[in-house]
Amino acid sequence: MPSIRSRTLAAAAAAIAAVMITTTACDGKKDDEGAAARPSSSAQADKGVDTGQDDDGSGSLGGYKLPDGIPTELGGAALDKWKNGGWQDYSDWASKAEDFANPYIKDFWSPEKMAQAKASIPVARAGSTSSGSGSGATSYLPDGKVTKQTAAKVKSTYHHYAPPVGKMFFSSPQGNMVCSAAVVTDPAHPGKSNLVWTAGHCVHAGKGGGWYRNIAFVPSYNNSASLTSRQITNPRAKSVSPYGIWWADWATTSSQWMKGGGHTGNAASGYDYAVLHVKPESGGKSLQEQLGSALPVWFAAPAANKVKSMKVRGYPAEAPYDGSKMYDCHGATKRFVLASNVPAQYMIGCTMNGGASGGPWFLSHNGRTYLVSNNSLSDRKTFITGPRLGENAKQVYLATSRKFK
Repeated sequence: MPSIRSRTLAAAAAAIAAVMITTTACDGKKDDEGAAARPSSSAQADKGVDTGQDDDGSGSLGGYKLPDGIPTELGGAALDKWKNGGWQDYSDWASKAEDFANPYIKDFWSPEKMAQAKASIPVARAGSTSSGSGSGATSYLPDGKVTKQTAAKVKSTYHHYAPPVGKMFFSSPQGNMVCSAAVVTDPAHPGKSNLVWTAGHCVHAGKGGGWYRNIAFVPSYNNSASLTSRQITNPRAKSVSPYGIWWADWATTSSQWMKGGGHTGNAASGYDYAVLHVKPESGGKSLQEQLGSALPVWFAAPAANKVKSMKVRGYPAEAPYDGSKMYDCHGATKRFVLASNVPAQYMIGCTMNGGASGGPWFLSHNGRTYLVSNNSLSDRKTFITGPRLGENAKQVYLATSRKFK
């Protein structure tokens, strides 16, 4: 990051960095076999569903207690410089876990910026052999290819049919960008969550890059689905942002994505997920309280070759879509393998493309709906994939939750 973001809390930074998960945290073979999640205690929502709600009671993660007082915002002259355009300086782009900062800039997201924001999604090809090293985009498909499915419009109003889902905006060295995301429950604040789940590539550029900036989330964006992207002249109108605009004041993604992620499918795509903690531009109630809804997360849900009914949503923004409306695809999934030592991703036939990145994958179990993945890779015309969430993803989720405990 630029020098205006210099930090002095080295010990706190080291402690946060220590909770980032290593690449050995997940076992690809076990994931591919669809091993059932282990129930932890009676606090679980359903037997056999690990929602990440439980720990050993010590408030620690991996042996490290998250320190108090770690700054998530700039202050003083540094903050003024940032808001006056300093955020555009990517000459020293911060990439480490502890370096995230996303100060709120009033009225930054204007109608023009939102309309001009570009879509991006890492690209992959559905091949028949593995690249082995995980450095290429060709995959191994043990269950065969999926059938192309044209994405369907989600019913409006969105706050009734898909309340946890929304659209994300952020700034990158290439300009302003868009993704999708969903509100998830927070074990540290039951019923009062401010946590949002998205893709790692929507918050961090991966290998050789750093944290994106001006990250904001709009739940139920374009709620009535009545406007095109160019027709949205007031992003703070109730019809566009019925619950307001929420800025991320913290983000956590996997160390695998930060160290190895890229814009072609590779091994790091198996860990392409992130959790945000957000704050409203105005208002005091939590995001979950305002929406009246948040999705529990199911870690180690059944493997892709075991799932017969998955639903995938997002705001695709590349032609023929314009990013103004929510779409979904649904059906059985297959396994999408990028490397032998990486958990197989879920894969579903779907025409959603850039802009849908980070959007949620839903699975029902015992009468409840869970988030089990997020949009990660696509060939932009036939299929879309999402990482299978295991212990590594659970640690990312809990680290964000406990930071604001």
